[in-house]
Amino acid sequence: MSEELIARAKQGDSNAFSNLVEHDLPKLRRITQRMVGHPEDSEDVLQDGLAKAWRSIASFEERSSFSTWVTSIVTRTAVDHLRKQKRWRTEAQVAYANLCAQSEELSGEVVGAISDPEFAYEVHEHIAYCFACVGRFLPVDEQAALILRDVLDLSAREASSVLGISDAVLRHRLSAARRAMQDKFEGLCALVSKQGICHQCAGLKMAAGGAETAVFPDITDLADRMAIVRKAEPGSMAGLHANFWRRTKQIEETGEGSTEPLSGCGETEDVNKT
Repeated sequence: MSEELIARAKQGDSNAFSNLVEHDLPKLRRITQRMVGHPEDSEDVLQDGLAKAWRSIASFEERSSFSTWVTSIVTRTAVDHLRKQKRWRTEAQVAYANLCAQSEELSGEVVGAISDPEFAYEVHEHIAYCFACVGRFLPVDEQAALILRDVLDLSAREASSVLGISDAVLRHRLSAARRAMQDKFEGLCALVSKQGICHQCAGLKMAAGGAETAVFPDITDLADRMAIVRKAEPGSMAGLHANFWRRTKQIEETGEGSTEPLSGCGETEDVNKT
């Protein structure tokens, strides 16, 4: 059936192309969301990538599966987008928290999101957000390798094909990304290290009323965090995180905000207690 749809799409049948893409759309959206983060930018990148695939479908030589081919186009569109952006500071969330503590407008946005009846604090969802946000400090090629292999759980062969690189280059980029993320979280996240400067998880839990379901997991090892990120999906915190992405992008573009922990957010609560 896919062969027939590919043949029809190559002849200009947009409905056939849409049917081909439909199966891969959730994965493609996850790629742009995990890499780009910002809700509107993520969707723009996805639609841009699909438009490129549609324009190129006539030249699809079927050396790989359609899924790998379209995933490659969308992923490389995300990479191209991020190459044009300023890389974020590792402590981007700390800078944002500090500015929130000093601004009624910013803090009011957070309070409004948390006050929404649909909001509930879910630590695994926030860990996934945090991972994507911190990942914006990585070189884009390393970030892409990490997301395809460790978040999307693509095989090494498929990830290499998607990125258009050799297995050896993929291994090098993946190793560098894993090492950098482990090192950065050690000094950043209070759930990973007692010396971590970011207490955002505890602060949000406290602000949301300390829900009993918000048990902090043991994520001292990067592999433990990756397992959470792979399973996490946008849910009750999606509105708050969307605002975080928008504001953090603005802040990182200008370099505003101190990366020293000035706000004290969550520091009054032991992050290992429930």
